[in-house]
Amino acid sequence: MDKALRRLGGISAALVLVVALKPGDWPGQEQLRAARTAATCAIPAPPGDVELTAGADRSITVSWSASAGAARYDIYRGIRPGGEGRTPIASTTRTTYPDRHLSAKPVYFYQLTAMNSCGASARTPEDASKTPPPVGTGGSKPGVRSGPGWVYYGKDALLAHFDWFQQLSGWFPQVLGSPGAISPGRRVVDMAYSAEGTMTFTNVVVPKNGVYTVDWRYAFAFGAFPGVRNREMGLEVDGRVITRTERFPITGSFDAYRHSFLQVQLHKGRNTILMLAVSHHGVSRVDQMRITPAAASVPGAPARLTVTAGRARATLRWTASTSGHPTSYLIYRGTMSGGESSTPVGTVSGTATTFTDTGVRSGTTYFYNVAAGNRVGVSPDSNEVSLTARGAGPAPPAAPPGFAGTVLACGALSYGRRRG
Repeated sequence: MDKALRRLGGISAALVLVVALKPGDWPGQEQLRAARTAATCAIPAPPGDVELTAGADRSITVSWSASAGAARYDIYRGIRPGGEGRTPIASTTRTTYPDRHLSAKPVYFYQLTAMNSCGASARTPEDASKTPPPVGTGGSKPGVRSGPGWVYYGKDALLAHFDWFQQLSGWFPQVLGSPGAISPGRRVVDMAYSAEGTMTFTNVVVPKNGVYTVDWRYAFAFGAFPGVRNREMGLEVDGRVITRTERFPITGSFDAYRHSFLQVQLHKGRNTILMLAVSHHGVSRVDQMRITPAAASVPGAPARLTVTAGRARATLRWTASTSGHPTSYLIYRGTMSGGESSTPVGTVSGTATTFTDTGVRSGTTYFYNVAAGNRVGVSPDSNEVSLTARGAGPAPPAAPPGFAGTVLACGALSYGRRRG
């Protein structure tokens, strides 16, 4: 017997055959290569957060968030729903595309795909816009004296950053009627559907420097955003953003009005105040803004909220408010972003910066934010955080006699013999 074969000893003849074959002769090599390629080649997900921004020059700028693994993006356009066709109007490696030289008449419909060498993603949901947007007017009317303060009617504000909302065939923000309004003509501003919409009052005149309350009379129901119970809005004063998380809890009806207010520093003479949208689900009815002198203010928003999952619990931690002397912190919870209940799931003292929620259910995703309270009112919200709760699980096994146990991740134990 050949010495080489004798050295193989008990190795099977099949294995000997494979060793003897040249690599290029392996049966099924092409299939194996294809399988390996398929396993390592992933088609990218569709682009996210698609936005259409109409320009005064009759353009529409399409922007989106990047898709992991994408080499380029294809843009499809049509002038009727579902009419984007099979041929893209453009391809780009960027995450924005200016579509220029459009007509003022049609509504334009867009979809996108993310591409790489493995193939194309599914198309994004269809979005639509007209162009050019309206030109806002107003904003300079003086306030109407009312008790110790001044009232500014929403219908008189300067509206800007319009978005086309195809479902209602209109530009937003927009002025519309509301039976529950108390402004002249019962006219209010709808701030929904425009992710960056603004309403501005450029002639807010006060007699002296000081702290003033900015009080918004507003209303909204679920409408086109089922489950959203808190439509946060931004506030800007004289070019400085005060907050982007002012609380506007749901009122339950588009004609049931309530108030949201904060205190700000105004200077003697003329000031400019903006309400600004921070998402598509802005406040649907803004009736009026009231400015009154204030002796104290609500706390500043808590910051840097985090959440950690435990067994059948969620532990939240935050940085304390830096102004307004909070006497309590209110913890709000929901099961979708913006869906936190108007009633807090828990309340802790103004010196606490942590809360443990023991009312969570395994497998459910929860969203949280925290606000600070004092005798004046409630602060803007903290940032929002979320987690998926996990169950209590089985108890870790007991250590064998004579051994000490150290808890590791996932309930495992590391054992070591006791000495002495």
